[in-house]
Amino acid sequence: MTTEMNRALEQRVLVLAPIGRDALVTRDVLARAGIVAEPCASLAEVCAKFEEGAGALLLAEEALTVSGLALLSRAVGAQAPWSDVPIIISTGAGETTAARVRAVSSLEPSGNVTILERPVRVFTMITAVQSALRGRARQLQMRDLHFQVQRQMEALTAERELRARFVSLLAHDLRGPVSAAMLAAQVLLRLPERLDPRRELGVRIKRNLDRIEHMVRDILDASRVQAGQPLPLRLEACELKTIIADVVEELNLLHADRVRLDAVEEVHGIWSADELRRAVWNLATNGIKYGAPHAPVTIAIRRVEGRARISVHNEGAPLSPDDRRRLFEPFARARSAEASIQVGWGLGLTLVRGCVEAHGGQVSVESGVEEGTTFTIEVPLDARPFQPRAFSPEALDPPSTVVAGAR
Repeated sequence: MTTEMNRALEQRVLVLAPIGRDALVTRDVLARAGIVAEPCASLAEVCAKFEEGAGALLLAEEALTVSGLALLSRAVGAQAPWSDVPIIISTGAGETTAARVRAVSSLEPSGNVTILERPVRVFTMITAVQSALRGRARQLQMRDLHFQVQRQMEALTAERELRARFVSLLAHDLRGPVSAAMLAAQVLLRLPERLDPRRELGVRIKRNLDRIEHMVRDILDASRVQAGQPLPLRLEACELKTIIADVVEELNLLHADRVRLDAVEEVHGIWSADELRRAVWNLATNGIKYGAPHAPVTIAIRRVEGRARISVHNEGAPLSPDDRRRLFEPFARARSAEASIQVGWGLGLTLVRGCVEAHGGQVSVESGVEEGTTFTIEVPLDARPFQPRAFSPEALDPPSTVVAGAR
C-alpha cells in the first residue's frame, strides 16, 4: 500500500448510523465541508476498517450493542502507544441511557470519547469532527517524528557497530606490517657495521610501510566517497589495455594464472591510470576470493560508443538482490563474504564506485546462478569535464593524438 493510500485511510471518518439514511446524509454533509467520511454497516465493519486506519469515528448511540462495544473496546485498546483515535458518539437528548453508560464506561479507559446530544446542529457536528481530525493529525505528526528518530537511532547504532568492526579490522591489519617493519629495523640496528645484509631488511621495511600507506590511502578515499566528495584524480593520456595487462600480470603471479584478459583492441583515453588500476584490482581480487575456487576470472575491455567498458566476471554463488543494492556502500559486504573465512574491510567496492564516478562513469553488477557475477565499469574516453580542477594539461599528449587513438 502506498504512502498516499495510507494517508487517505488515516484521515477518513468512519460513520455508523444504522437508522434510515442517517449515515449517507452525514457522509454528504461532511463531504461539503471537505471531510472524507465512510459509512459502515456494523461495529464489526467499523473495527475492521479502524485497524486499516482512521482519523475519527462518528457513531450513533443506537448502534452500540454489547457485543459490538466489546469488539470496539479491544480494537481501541490495541492501538499503538502514540495513537488515540477520537471517537464521537451522537446520543439522544434527555436522561442518560443504558447504552450511553455502556459506551462511555467501555471506551473511556483507553478511548478518546466525545458525546454529542441530538438534535445536533450541522455546524456543531462539523466543528466537532474537524477538531477531532486536528487532534488526530497531531498524533500522526508525533508518530512520524517518533519513527524518524527511531530510524536515526538505528542508523547511528549500525554506524557505531561498523566503526567498531572497522577499528578492530584496521588494528589487526596494521599490526602485521608494523610488527614486520619494527622487527626488521631492530635487527638492522643490531648488525655489526662490517656486515651489510641491511639492504634486504630495508626492502622488507619499505614493503611493509608501503602496505600501511596503501591501507591509509584506502581509508581516506573511502571517507571521501562516503562524504559525497569526488576522488582527486591525476589525469593523463593512457591506453586501457596496457593498464589492465599490468594488473593481470601481477595477479597471475600471486594467484597461479587465474586471471584472463579479453581485449581485442587498444582503447585510448584521458584517465587516472592509478585509479583505474586500483578499481580493476579490487574487482578482480574479489572475484578470486569469493568466486568459484580455481575458476578463472575474466577481465574484458571494449570501446562502446565513445566510452570505455571494463567487465570483470567470475563464476560461483550469485549475489542476492539485497547484496547488489548495498555492495558499493562503505563497509558493506555480501552475506557470502561475511560467512566465508576471507577477512575484509568492505571498502574495495566503495573505492571502485568512487573511482568510476570521479571519471564521470557508472559501475553496475549482474549476478545469477547460471551466468555467475559480472561487475561492469563504463567511463567516458575523456574524464576532464568531470573533474576539471584535477586536470593538468601538461600531463597530456596533444589532444589530436588522444582523439586519433580513441577512434
